[in-house]
Amino acid sequence: MTEPAPDGYPIGVQTAVYSTAFFNGTVQSMASTIVALLVVALIDKNLAFLIGIILSSRQFLTVTMSVYAGSLMDNFGTKRVIMAFGFAGVFVSLAYPSLSVIFGVEMGASLQNPSVMFVLAIILVQMLSGYAEGTSWIGSQTLVGQLMKGHPVYAGRMTFVARIGGFLGPPAIGYAWDFWGPWGGFGFLSIWIAGGMVAAYFLPDTRAATQGSRDEAEAARNDNPGASGATPKKQSSYGQTLRLLLIPAVAMVIMVTVMRQTGSGVQSSFYVVWLGEHVGVDGSTIGWLIGAANGASAAAALFTGPLMKRYPAHWLLILMVTVSVIAIAITPLFGTNFSTLLFMALLGGICVRGFSQGINLPLMMIILSRNVAPHLQGRVTALRISFNRFGGLLVPPGMGALAEMEAVGGLANAFYIVGIAGVVALALLSLWVLFSPSFRNTG
Repeated sequence: MTEPAPDGYPIGVQTAVYSTAFFNGTVQSMASTIVALLVVALIDKNLAFLIGIILSSRQFLTVTMSVYAGSLMDNFGTKRVIMAFGFAGVFVSLAYPSLSVIFGVEMGASLQNPSVMFVLAIILVQMLSGYAEGTSWIGSQTLVGQLMKGHPVYAGRMTFVARIGGFLGPPAIGYAWDFWGPWGGFGFLSIWIAGGMVAAYFLPDTRAATQGSRDEAEAARNDNPGASGATPKKQSSYGQTLRLLLIPAVAMVIMVTVMRQTGSGVQSSFYVVWLGEHVGVDGSTIGWLIGAANGASAAAALFTGPLMKRYPAHWLLILMVTVSVIAIAITPLFGTNFSTLLFMALLGGICVRGFSQGINLPLMMIILSRNVAPHLQGRVTALRISFNRFGGLLVPPGMGALAEMEAVGGLANAFYIVGIAGVVALALLSLWVLFSPSFRNTG
């Protein structure tokens, strides 16, 4: 059963939360699109494993450090953290086009033997940019739990607005790239990130929203130190966060989010490479495809609440993630001779993926918010994002390595292998959920 939505939260609060999501929720797709275009313009596309490492390095700091960012949100306020990391993201975005100037590498050089220092510099900028973007997006999702109690109505609305941003942002940045090159593309990205920072300025201070939950947990620990809801007094942020994995619903969402990356990791890396280098699609058209997917996500997000009234949330989540993985993995089946028919096939595939993504994201937020106390919302959101980006860290280099293996036969077959691996993993997870007592009679 889904909890009914409360009478309502102030319009100003809702507007501020949704506005941060509008900007922060699509930075990942926008940045991954033009970073992939930048990398293949500077480095030979046949160095697939190296390209995969560079593209995946964006996730490294998010994987290793996001729990600390979540702890900062719980303790010092989500508003402050979003603004601080947004400020950093604005400046790091402009570092990308600066690298070609600093190292004297011309656009379109397609280096077959790039220098180690040049590659390390790109990786460093990738890690810093990814951490700033990831933390800001963690903050926007955390707000739904901290300020809106994780109700399906508000989670769906937040996802809807974020996907509307995702519909507009990628095509816009694609045009900026096509018309003005790297400086135009990354300059537009920095302005977009600044929008999220400005929106966060109008947020209320979330520390008051989490203090009551923190006091209740403190009282539970004092009254009954052995109770399941009480946490040890002395415990690191990592220790306290990892204890959340003992909650079956949290563990299920974390496993799903890793498997979800067998689709998302492909879209944020070699999907763009495939379209740009193997099909011959320009940056603005790639942007429109990704934007259309986010448009489908926006529409789907509004169906989350009604669907949860009819189907158990965990089964709906697993089904939607499975569909999203299959929809991206079959991309090479559509062919490489760009035409109107091929474009329609690509559009259909990415929109099916977008629709399923639009439902599975709010589902994850709702499940986690219902099973974790408000004063731990930042930590559990950061935990999910950490594992999400961990999958994103592994998929691109793994896919690149597969593409370079003679036995595999190229990048197209790598799409299929990664997709099959994701579907098999989801099938195994389904068996665990089916036979686990924790998920019986739950919605």
